[in-house]
Amino acid sequence: MSKTLGVIYLALGRPYLAMALLSAKSVVDSNPYIPFTIVTNVKTEPSQVEFFRHDHDSWIYVDADVNDNRNLKTNILSYSEYEKTIFLDCDTVVMGDLSMANIILEYFDICLRLNRYPQKRKGKGDVRVLGNHRVGDFPHWNSGVMLIRNTDQAIQFFKSWNANYFQLGNKYDQVALVPTIFETGARVLSLEERWNATDPGVGRGKWRKDTIVYHYATNICDHLFNKILECDRLIDSDEGFANETRCFLQKKRRLKKSKMNLLKFFSINVMWRFSSPVKL
Repeated sequence: MSKTLGVIYLALGRPYLAMALLSAKSVVDSNPYIPFTIVTNVKTEPSQVEFFRHDHDSWIYVDADVNDNRNLKTNILSYSEYEKTIFLDCDTVVMGDLSMANIILEYFDICLRLNRYPQKRKGKGDVRVLGNHRVGDFPHWNSGVMLIRNTDQAIQFFKSWNANYFQLGNKYDQVALVPTIFETGARVLSLEERWNATDPGVGRGKWRKDTIVYHYATNICDHLFNKILECDRLIDSDEGFANETRCFLQKKRRLKKSKMNLLKFFSINVMWRFSSPVKL
């Protein structure tokens, strides 16, 4: 199998590994010719994961704390064995053909989605960068899906991103992306939303046809919730550990609730019970 193009995940902590396994399964189902790599601190090997192809995929164990997540993410290229890498956050589902990344990366070093709106969130948009300007004054990008070509320019990009992350001292890696992208010598392409899509709620028919990667974040419907728990049982059947992932997902849902009024959240909660943007 070719190592020209592959997917990589960073899964520190059991809940993130469960989500990464579900996402990796979606890669195997939709793009069976593309290998994946999981970097994790949970298990040394994928003994119970049937869809893990030992002659095709890679499992990298790291002795790291969950809090090292952003440090490792801004160094993720150093863990990739592929000429062209698709980095996916664990809370993603691959729905379409990833092969276009091969062509795109013939022309660019780094590709990621440009966000539609200015960053206004406290702790992100108000951070000062690039001559004491606010992050919210600049365009900003989402790092949940990145296409990366292993070039000198990309290597330097990640070194700069990591340095900016520590220099700013902010817990969000995307804040440090702003000065990194503005100052880089790498060829950067802003991707369309289909590469890093959110659930539209309505009009899902066309959305499903167009979407390549669905990034659900805190939008965890019952179907996804249960599928993640199924993957959690692949890690370890111990019920106590399984509860860790269940509690984590419930916390993510509460975070969703905190960002909207009760009526809107109630409507979404009802939708979660009877509807799913993805079929897994």
